[in-house]
Amino acid sequence: MSKTQVGLGLIGCGQISEWHLRETQSDPRVRWVAACDLRPEAVAARADEFGIPGRYTEVEALLADPAVDAVLVATSPVAHVGPTVAAFRAGKHVLVEKPVALDAGEVEAMLAAQGDRIGACCSCRFRSTPSAARVAESIARGGLGRLRRLVCRVTSPAPETFDGTQPFFLHRPGWGGQGILADWGCYDLDYLLGLNGWPAATEVVAEMRRLPAAYRRIAEPVNDVELQVSALVRLAGGATLDYRRAAFYAGEARAQWRMEFEEGALELNMLPGAPQAMLHRLSATGVRSEVLVEEADTWSDVHAGPVADFLGAITDGRKPLTSLEDALVVQRVTDAVYAAAGG
Repeated sequence: MSKTQVGLGLIGCGQISEWHLRETQSDPRVRWVAACDLRPEAVAARADEFGIPGRYTEVEALLADPAVDAVLVATSPVAHVGPTVAAFRAGKHVLVEKPVALDAGEVEAMLAAQGDRIGACCSCRFRSTPSAARVAESIARGGLGRLRRLVCRVTSPAPETFDGTQPFFLHRPGWGGQGILADWGCYDLDYLLGLNGWPAATEVVAEMRRLPAAYRRIAEPVNDVELQVSALVRLAGGATLDYRRAAFYAGEARAQWRMEFEEGALELNMLPGAPQAMLHRLSATGVRSEVLVEEADTWSDVHAGPVADFLGAITDGRKPLTSLEDALVVQRVTDAVYAAAGG
């Protein structure tokens, strides 16, 4: 299917839906034609604010609306697979919020129903930014040699005050036993693996930690899921992934991605607000470093990317940045880390 404007339906009118709606208001390729949520008041709030005509509390009714060409599934993760499969069977293109699913089996069910429709995942948020495009260009130019090591180091210190409401996946139903690895790890894996050809995991050693005892005395979690993850992953092709993401961390904040090649390395600040990328090259006289991306991405860049890319895939007839096949690679690595950690 190729058309100049896409009639887009929203399934799930929670917090993230507002970002999608707000960041697409100036995009001439999209017309938001329908919204759906089990809560009528949530549908009314989003539809009134953004002028959406179709208002539904059942997915089947939204999918039967002839104005809907494609859907954004923005429900809680436990409710991703059902609407996605139903939408594909109804002949719609689908963009799924992250994390794509609870396990690889659910992604495989989505793919089995996809047919010739476009399927994509919002885990591409950080890889759809201007800085990520520059990093991709640098890798594509070559000269860095074979990929040897991918590194993620993201740590967030323990909060000074804790009232039992954050991080949200500890306290909201609908997260299916998933914690920080599903919530943020999908971004880490999408970025690092996606920029390097989507290598699969072949071996994994991992460890996870849950909410520390001092905070449990203040408020027990509704979902007793991991807040810290460490993993060493052997990837197809011989490279390794050295992974660390931790909230409630006993140390200082850090947000770094790093790609190490035989002839150099790319060092990346993953969050908006600072210069995004440094390129380091080895030479006979030492290491030559340069700022690859000086201007920082914004949160608007990050949140606008997935829908903009999805629309481009539909109107231009091309592959999305993160197809459901790609999301399956991320999910299989995620499943392997959970299994290796005994989670």
